[in-house]
Amino acid sequence: MNQELKRLISLQEIDDQIYEIESLAGDLPNKVKNKEESLQVLQSELDLATHKIEELEKDNKTLNINLEDGQAKLNKYKDQLFLVKSNKEYDALNNEIDHIKTLIADSEEKILENQSEIEKESELKESHSTEINSLSETLDTDKSNLKSALENSQDELQRLNNNRDDVVNSIDHKLLSQYNKLKQGRGVGISPLEDNCCGGCFSMLPPQVVIEVKSNLELHTCPSCSVFMYAIEEALEE
Repeated sequence: MNQELKRLISLQEIDDQIYEIESLAGDLPNKVKNKEESLQVLQSELDLATHKIEELEKDNKTLNINLEDGQAKLNKYKDQLFLVKSNKEYDALNNEIDHIKTLIADSEEKILENQSEIEKESELKESHSTEINSLSETLDTDKSNLKSALENSQDELQRLNNNRDDVVNSIDHKLLSQYNKLKQGRGVGISPLEDNCCGGCFSMLPPQVVIEVKSNLELHTCPSCSVFMYAIEEALEE
């Protein structure tokens, strides 16, 4: 068998084993990443809601103090109405009373608006807290499963990567570049014949090409998908 062909076959076999091991984790890495990002968003929104509630409650506290002061002034001015001796003083007090009533009404309305907003933000906060707790639990489980999947195969993966480095170093750079491009684009860089078809795209090959590929003496690529081709020698012996 052609030595370059043999090296490419070895490389593909190693890559297949590496892919199989990495596939054990499935989509867990993406799940963990997505859940971590979702948690960050939820926590940020929860923090904003908490801060907003604090500001609204602080504002209501100030408004309630102003209400008490306004009510005290209103009662005081109402009492003074009975003591004034001129229409001018009476009108001035009434104007002040009307002004204070307006301030009180505005404060009461603002307190109600704030309270409504507090309730809304509190519901959001409760919803996010529940979602964060639930998401955190599943995230911990996913992280644990991912860690186990990686730990159980770490030694084997390291061995395969070391072997891959050895094989890669023995392959011509241009040939390796072509293999890597094919592997990235089609999932494989080299594939065995399937009867008289390319094992990469299953296109029917011309008889002469099949004969040449089966000899395993030269490098051949599929006319349709450009994947390197070879014949499994055990199949040829049969």
